[in-house]
Amino acid sequence: MLSSLSDLMNAMALFVTPGNLLLVFVAGLIGTIVGALPGLGPSAGIALMMPLTFGMDPVSGLGLLTGVYMGTMYGGRLTAILINTPGDAPAIITALEGYPMMQQGRGGLALGISAFASFVGGIFGLIMLIFFAPIIAEYAIFLGPPEYFMLMVLGLSMIIVLAGADPLKALIATFFGVLLSTIGSDYVSGNTRFVITPDLIEGIDFVAVIIGLFGIGEVLVNIEERIRLNMGKPEFRMSEFIPGRKDLRQIAMPSLRGSTIGTGIGVLPGAGPTIATFVSYILEQKLSKHPEKFGKGAIEGLASPEAANNAAVPGALIPLLTLGIPGSGGTAIMLGALIMFGLNPGPMLMIQSADIVWGTIAGLVIANVFLLGSNILLIPVFVNALRLIQRHLSPIVVAFCLVGAFAINYGTFDVWITMIFGVIGYLMKKAKYPAGPFILALVLAPLAENYLRQAIMLGQGSWGIFFAKPLTATFTSLVILVVGFGLLKGPITAALKRRREG
Repeated sequence: MLSSLSDLMNAMALFVTPGNLLLVFVAGLIGTIVGALPGLGPSAGIALMMPLTFGMDPVSGLGLLTGVYMGTMYGGRLTAILINTPGDAPAIITALEGYPMMQQGRGGLALGISAFASFVGGIFGLIMLIFFAPIIAEYAIFLGPPEYFMLMVLGLSMIIVLAGADPLKALIATFFGVLLSTIGSDYVSGNTRFVITPDLIEGIDFVAVIIGLFGIGEVLVNIEERIRLNMGKPEFRMSEFIPGRKDLRQIAMPSLRGSTIGTGIGVLPGAGPTIATFVSYILEQKLSKHPEKFGKGAIEGLASPEAANNAAVPGALIPLLTLGIPGSGGTAIMLGALIMFGLNPGPMLMIQSADIVWGTIAGLVIANVFLLGSNILLIPVFVNALRLIQRHLSPIVVAFCLVGAFAINYGTFDVWITMIFGVIGYLMKKAKYPAGPFILALVLAPLAENYLRQAIMLGQGSWGIFFAKPLTATFTSLVILVVGFGLLKGPITAALKRRREG
């Protein structure tokens, strides 16, 4: 551990030059803007910046790309909180708690809390990356399809927690999400399912769905109900957007729990920040003494997923740098960048190119500090800009949504998908169908199917493979416990209530 710290300090001393500092600062701002735009996110941000790194030395080029990567994770929360339009999938949970705070006139505080939590998550993930990368990667390599399948099922079983007061509506929303996830080519056989147009061969794009569901759907509801945001006072004081001691104490443990979950899930290839934010949010709701406040502006429900979101970035870099396995879409593009610079991602990377690896990590640490400062100081700009355009907010949000949808694949098909799901989102809100179970099913169902097929093939048709190893059996037992708890929770609660009343 001491040698890792020494390597980082040496890399930091070499990295800290005026040119590199300016590069990382600008990269963070660009990433923040890209992350705020619906439909773009980290993969698009890194891909857009990659041509600028041609001709740069590897440390500066990778510092630019990782600065953009971290910035996009900060940026997704801006539109999620201000206009209920998540910039990317992990910001969905941020919208669930941040936008109600915006409607209550606490938008500045929501942005401040999310910035602090993002910083905590980023620093925690970087500490894990610096000190424990070889250890975590060593254990992650033992996870195979059976373990990943049970993890996905565990995530799907959490829908019981998200069901709320009407489990039937949650179940219907879940089945709708699973049904949509089956559209397109089968992962294993390549056969197409429910493909009525060639545009559906790769399935319905998840980003187009969430843009329509949360962005356009909210606009339609606001127009019908004539909702206006409570923008608070015209002038901002520091206390209005920087969390006080009471707020910091309240978000301390949720941020730490979210950071731990984000780093752990970020390490798992294919899991990524979206699943990390859902898991951390569900955990906070279960641990809260006032779960009824969730969905109405609970700052614990805002802080924990934001910490998980940013902790997943360094977490996803752990298997990339130590095993050459990308843990998310963003790191998949980073893998291409490493190869472009003539590096060989894998176990020997930190030995053969230690100076470049530690220089990149040093750039990430500096980017995280810069992003906290810039995101806090620019909060008045964000909120005052929203105040000025509030009368024209609905058409602006719709324009952002449609441009974001077009940018997914640069075609009109995703624009139509976004508009269709805008109407579906509006109808779900009017009929009080929960969006959480639908989104969770849409994300996890295709992954679960893929890992299930692989696991059954590995077990040669035997379902005993899900109990063959201690780790797999542990995950399977957890699923059974969660489902059992969910099924028995209602009857037990009702019986206890009758006993108290009797």
